[in-house]
Order: sequence, then C-alpha cells, then structure tokens
Amino acid sequence: MAQVKLAFDKTPRMALDASLASSLSSNALTFSVNRLHPIAFKGRFSVGYGLRFTGYYGQDNGYVTAPADVSEGNFFKKQNEAKLDALYLTHSSVGFLNAAVYLDYLLSEKLSLQFNIDAVGFSFGADRSGRYEADSENLSSANEAASVTSVNLLLTGDCDIGSLNSEFSLLYRISDNMILRTGVSFVFTEFTTNNKLAFNNDRFRKKSLMPMLGFSYLL
Repeated sequence: MAQVKLAFDKTPRMALDASLASSLSSNALTFSVNRLHPIAFKGRFSVGYGLRFTGYYGQDNGYVTAPADVSEGNFFKKQNEAKLDALYLTHSSVGFLNAAVYLDYLLSEKLSLQFNIDAVGFSFGADRSGRYEADSENLSSANEAASVTSVNLLLTGDCDIGSLNSEFSLLYRISDNMILRTGVSFVFTEFTTNNKLAFNNDRFRKKSLMPMLGFSYLL
C-alpha cells in the first residue's frame, strides 16, 4: 500500500483539475494538470507550473479596445475612455491552451489558498461577425468580421495579448487525494478584426470575472 503524504511534507504534488466558472453572459470550463513544489515556510508555500485548457462561451458580449498603446491604460494608469471603442458579438466561443504558473499556501492540513495564472499559449475558435461602434473619429456603427486572436501572452494588464485565465481559490482537502476548490475566475478573451479600425486598432478584449467551483485529484 502506498504511503499517504502529509500536507506539510516537502514532496512535490501533482494534480489533475477541472473547474467551472459562470456568470449571466459568460461561462468557462477548464481542465488542467499541475505540479507544485514546496519551497518555503516549512513546506507551506509552494510554487508550480501546469498546462491548462479553457473553453469559453459568451452571449451578447461587448469586446473593448485591447492594446495598451491605444487604450493608454494599465494597473497604474486609467484608460482613456475616448479611445475605448467596442465590438459587440451575439455569441463568442474561444478555446485556449496555456502554460500556467501556480502559487499555493497551506493554511492547515485541510485548507489552502491558491492563485494561478496563464502565461503563454495559443487560442482557436469560430470566426464571428459583430457590430462595431466608435464615438471616435466620427465613425458610425458597422458590421465587422473578427477571428480569435491566436497567440496568448501574459504581459500584465492591458499589455496582455490573446486569451488568458487566472483563478484565486480556497481549497478544502476532502480526502488524501481529493480537493474541492471555490473562488473566482478572471478570464480574458480576445478577437482580432479583419480590418484596422479607429486608431489603427484591430484587437478587442472581453474581461469576465466569475464565481468558480473546481475539483482536484492528487496523483
């Protein structure tokens, strides 16, 4: 019989995970595999890495000007609302596979806090046609064709490219191998229009903050 590993030992932990996040207009289902390595605080604090697939589906979503050099915004600077044009999609579906980074802190034998975030990968999905609206440069509403931005890259804030997922959750250890997770998921999805529009921009982003429920199985 295999020896049960204690929560506070310094042995790396590998897990299979699934989660579902949902709101009125957005839904995201994820599947991932990750490996955590205890590095500090007597094995309580771990860093890790993983591979995560996210399937996103949205209805009646407004995608807003994405690039930081156009929106002029980031963590420490407010966006320029005069440059925030919108692409409205009746339906949007995006699948993305990304390498992710994990941070985990054990509060007790049963509870821990975890933050994870996608770093780099690729996306795919059906092309869409949506209504483009811009108050800038006296442009009127028009239908625009768009496709899923194919490359994903974490650069922080509006500098990010493509579709990325991040989660902050509380983990409860049900048994030696099973963990229940609850928290929030913050999903970015991005489309690129076929034509360059106002401010020579063709990238539009939807940010979706949703309650999330997940389940992990320790290998």
